[in-house]
Amino acid sequence: MTNLKTASARFDSLTNGKCRPQSAALTFDSTGDPRALDHYFPIVRLLDDASSFYQLVQHIAEHPNFDLQLIGAHKENLTSQMPPSVRHLVAGHLAEVFYFRQDILARFLSSPRHFQLYTTPEAFQQDGGVAGGCYNPARESIHLVLSRLFEGFNGATPGVCPFLHELGHMLDAFDAGSWSMKRGEGLYPGLRASDGDIFTPKARDYFIKGKRLELTRYLSRFEGDLSQPIPIGHPYVFQNDGEFLAGYFEMFFRNPHYFALQNAELFMAYVELFGYDTRRAWTEDFPHYVNANRSFYASGQKPNKSGLSLPKE
Repeated sequence: MTNLKTASARFDSLTNGKCRPQSAALTFDSTGDPRALDHYFPIVRLLDDASSFYQLVQHIAEHPNFDLQLIGAHKENLTSQMPPSVRHLVAGHLAEVFYFRQDILARFLSSPRHFQLYTTPEAFQQDGGVAGGCYNPARESIHLVLSRLFEGFNGATPGVCPFLHELGHMLDAFDAGSWSMKRGEGLYPGLRASDGDIFTPKARDYFIKGKRLELTRYLSRFEGDLSQPIPIGHPYVFQNDGEFLAGYFEMFFRNPHYFALQNAELFMAYVELFGYDTRRAWTEDFPHYVNANRSFYASGQKPNKSGLSLPKE
C-alpha cells in the first residue's frame, strides 16, 4: 500500500492533483508487472499468451522513434519525471492497434513519431493546445492532457479514449508510401496502392463500400428521409474525412458489436486492415458512443451538411 501511495503522490506532484490514475497503473509503477495493465487493453483476452503483447509494448516503449514527452507549465520538459505507466499506456495503445499488423507498425515507426502529454490543462493551453487534446499537423504530433490518458478506464469496461481518436487523425496524416507525414486524405496506412507491401486491397474495397453506405444513410437523414437505418457515427464525424477516420477508428475498438451489426462491410474493412475482429476481445460494447449517437438521430434534429468524400474505386 505504501508503494501505491508513493506512486499516486508522484502523479499528484506532477499534475497539481489533476491526474488520478487507476490503481492498475499505480501497481505497474510500483511493481513493474506488465499484467497489471491488462485492464487497459482488451486484446489480451483473445491472446493465448499475453507475454507477446507486452513484449511488443516494451519494444515500442524503447523504440528510438517513439518520441513521447511530458510537458509542464511554461513549456518545461518533464519527460525525465514521467511515471513508467504513462509510457507503457501510450505504447500499449499502439501495440493493441497493430499487434496483428506489425508490418504497418514498423513502417509507422520508421521515422520519429511525436506524442506530447501535458501535466495540466493550463500547461496544454500555454503550448497552444485546444480543448483537451488534438493532432497538431504543424508539429506532426499528438497533444493530450495527461489526465485524458486515464479518463475512460474507471469502469469495468474501457470507455472514452481520446488517444485513439487522435491516433486516427495521425494515421490519416501518415503517408506510408513516402514514409512521411502529409495532409490527410481520409485513408489509413494500408489503404492506398502506393503504400507498397502493406497495401491491403480487400480492406480498401470494404472501406469504400462501407463509407458510401454510411454517407448514404447520413444524407438521407439530412434530407429528412427516415426510411434508411441511422448512421453509426454522430454528425460530428461527418463534417470531414479526417473526423470520419478518427471517429470510426475509435468505435472499432469501443463498440464493435453495434458497429458490425449496423455496417458489416465497413466493419470488415477494419478487420482486414488491422488483422483481427475486435468483437473477440469485447464481451459487450462501451454504451456511451452507441447511445449518444442514436439519441441525436432520434431527437429529430437536422444534422449538419456532410463534408465527406469517397475514394476512387
